[in-house]
Amino acid sequence: MVLQAACCGAPHNSTLGIFVNYHDGSPIVLGDVVTVLVGPEKYEKARVVMLGDTYEHLDIDERFVEWVKADNVLEKSSVVVEWLGANPFEHDDPRYAPVGNYMFSPADEWLRKDA
Repeated sequence: MVLQAACCGAPHNSTLGIFVNYHDGSPIVLGDVVTVLVGPEKYEKARVVMLGDTYEHLDIDERFVEWVKADNVLEKSSVVVEWLGANPFEHDDPRYAPVGNYMFSPADEWLRKDA
């Protein structure tokens, strides 16, 4: 039996300590392929590579992981995704900071498990 409790406005699985759930309440798992809203009615595919509740992660850049942990920048109810295709925010404009292939994403209605 799985117990549900409220945290940060979203249900979580208290028996496993999972705070990171999809909008429908199902748990987000490392390696899940998701679609992420990146613009008006525009979604791109990404893979979940880090969970905010445990900081559990796949084999990703260790310097990135160390920064996330040291600066406590990942909320418990969020995840880090890595783009599967081209980064939709990539640009060559020197007026703006460069973008990496990882993105922080809240576990909200715009983060959807890819079918």
